[in-house]
Amino acid sequence: MIARGTPILQIDSLSKSFRGLVALNAISFEVYDGEILGLIGPNGAGKSVLVNVISGFYGANSGTIRYRGRDVTGFPSHELSRLGIARTYQNIRLFRRMTVLENVLVASKRHAAKPFSSAFTVTRQADIAAAMAQLERMRLADKADRPAGSLAYGEARRLEIARALAGEPSILFLDEPAAGMNERETEELSADIRLCRAAVDVIVIIEHDMELLRDLSDRLLVIASGSKIAEGPPKAVLADPAVIEAYLGADDDDD
Repeated sequence: MIARGTPILQIDSLSKSFRGLVALNAISFEVYDGEILGLIGPNGAGKSVLVNVISGFYGANSGTIRYRGRDVTGFPSHELSRLGIARTYQNIRLFRRMTVLENVLVASKRHAAKPFSSAFTVTRQADIAAAMAQLERMRLADKADRPAGSLAYGEARRLEIARALAGEPSILFLDEPAAGMNERETEELSADIRLCRAAVDVIVIIEHDMELLRDLSDRLLVIASGSKIAEGPPKAVLADPAVIEAYLGADDDDD
């Protein structure tokens, strides 16, 4: 981990359009070592588009993305993943017929490098131990041999986080991790995300649950209509008139 106060991720004037429709309009911000950044905005603001561009699923029309000082603008998602940028998705993406453990194993950085290694090799056993450690972190170790498709909704969300951590990332993007959870599940998720802090340098959370973000975030970044409208400590940002107006005037379009 590099010295606190040094940006891990630097976004400069990032823009993205789809057939003339502006989704991101020259957004700039930095994310620092050791922090949790909350990314909020009304539906249709461009939050998921921003994460998709940063993680290499979409190409930017203009602007730069720097990771640990290196310009990675335009890198495809698999290269960024190898460099240390991981993410989860709004819609859970698991291999439902594979076991919980297998879902984490296939995401392991070491397993990806040697997918056909024997289950009886020392390396393979080390992979299993590392995967089980992530399941322990997410309170899923007792379900390691169960099919992923048999998990309850909240458990499936936690498995997706465990799988993202298996790649040993520096940056973890969580795209609406509390979506569909009840109050108890959300409280448990908050505790789980705090535990993830020890495994990564930076966590960025896209979320509509303001209580969760107040509890977890060191800073909030707010975008509306593809533009940044506020950034700073959660209490100050959530009291900002521009932020309040953006939410009160939000429509119901999907992000």
